Amino acid sequence: MEAEDALKAAYALQEKGNAWHGEKLAQSMGLPKAMGQDITRAFVASGWAQVGVEGALRLTEAGKARARELVRAHRLWEQYLVKQEGMPLEAVHSEAHRREHEMSAEEVERLDEALGHPAWDPHGHAIPGPGSPVPFSEARSLLAEGVPDSRLRIASLDDEPAALLAQLLALGLRPGVDIEVLDQEGGVLRLRLDGEPVPLAFDAAEHISVVPTPILPVPMAELPIGSQARVVDIAGTGRHQRRMLDMGFVPGAEVSTVRKAPLGDPIEYRIKGTAVALRHEDAATVLVEELGYE
Repeated sequence: MEAEDALKAAYALQEKGNAWHGEKLAQSMGLPKAMGQDITRAFVASGWAQVGVEGALRLTEAGKARARELVRAHRLWEQYLVKQEGMPLEAVHSEAHRREHEMSAEEVERLDEALGHPAWDPHGHAIPGPGSPVPFSEARSLLAEGVPDSRLRIASLDDEPAALLAQLLALGLRPGVDIEVLDQEGGVLRLRLDGEPVPLAFDAAEHISVVPTPILPVPMAELPIGSQARVVDIAGTGRHQRRMLDMGFVPGAEVSTVRKAPLGDPIEYRIKGTAVALRHEDAATVLVEELGYE
């Protein structure tokens, strides 16, 4: 179980473009640096990682596949525990962590089917489809984005520590909620939520990820050629939402409209440096906030 936890941490580092080694991996997990070498040796021995340039490690395809399976199972279990068993959100992480290691691939697929293929877990983190990379959010911490007079939408909450998560939920701070930052003073952010002031310590704000609150969301299919926009939300079924997330249309990501076919279908967009062609009906399900022109 400990090795698989470390595998998920290594996967997160690597997918975010960070070179990693034993000490950095241990540090990201809050473990003593000395344990890093033991973890990486176990990875290499199991075929999950290999040593690259200048001693940095890279996960193998087998390592990445197992990490994705674990993340997928964990987030599905969190959704199940909240939706089906009514477990408090602050309590589901540890239970899902226990169950994720006990499931076969077939059992994960049955759980996904029973839940209706959800695209997000209850903390606001994307659930990857089978065999797909984990979509990483473009949201940033509330502490980084929370300048006075900013209007923000909570995209996700860290699932640990549980005690802090319970406090955030008690304040009404949860995924999808819009907040306004009033001011910062003495290590405290003062927010407005539903018309009421809410004080929040800087340390707590680091555990909340946010995106700018959209002024007037529009369907992405309506954007003119050459325009830029920021993804706000994705409508449709869980399967469709996952497909859009896999292509990079995560809330907070910036997208530009490149060209349209003569009859307006398909439409080519550029997102995260990649060209993506979408049918008009699919593009219409992605809600965006216009930012201007290139």
